[in-house]
Amino acid sequence: MYRLLTVLLIFLLAFAPSDARKANDAYERGDYSTAAELYRQAILSDPDNARLHFNLGNSLARMGQTEEALQAYEQFKSLTDNPREKSLADYNIGNLMSEANQLEMAAQYYREALRNNPDDEDAKHNYELAIREQQQQQQQQDQDQDQDQQDDQQQQDDQQQDQDQNPGDDQQQDQQQDPGDAPEDQQEQEAPMSLEEAESILEALEQRERELLRDRKKDAQEEPSDDEKDW
Repeated sequence: MYRLLTVLLIFLLAFAPSDARKANDAYERGDYSTAAELYRQAILSDPDNARLHFNLGNSLARMGQTEEALQAYEQFKSLTDNPREKSLADYNIGNLMSEANQLEMAAQYYREALRNNPDDEDAKHNYELAIREQQQQQQQQDQDQDQDQQDDQQQQDDQQQDQDQNPGDDQQQDQQQDPGDAPEDQQEQEAPMSLEEAESILEALEQRERELLRDRKKDAQEEPSDDEKDW
């Protein structure tokens, strides 16, 4: 678990502006919105007071206004030459990055805090924790990527196996035709013939044969002999 330091408040001297003292009181009460507003008013009167910017950063961090808090901490760092004070700002920025799950950035700020204050056990603890969590996330990403590749390969193997086992399924499916889609004359030909229809057709054929035989006999009787002369 990360050790937080955003609650740290660098107190101002007794001769600080009244807005700054009121801001400290509001911060201690947990009224961070009022504290931030009072710190801003105090900064207008004393813009080069590094501690006002640090305390403003703490108030904004408590309110969840990360971007504004980062700006306040960076402004604080630009106004102080004290390595330990810079270390406090870097440590707090590292905490904000950790809360945003930006572990690589968090580790960088914790490392910078340790450079300015090697004795900071909280910074050391959080730095090691950020590195460890970053490694765990990378391992999890690698495992997820490997699993996705395995799933894709398994899906391809299953599809290929289906094609090898049933190579003609697609062709047979294309060749199959719904009987209801056949032409009407084909449906009529395939319909079973009744006994009455068969007898009627047979009788018609027999009648046709009798007529053909009668016509042939008639033609034979009327044909002239070879001995007759054609006058």
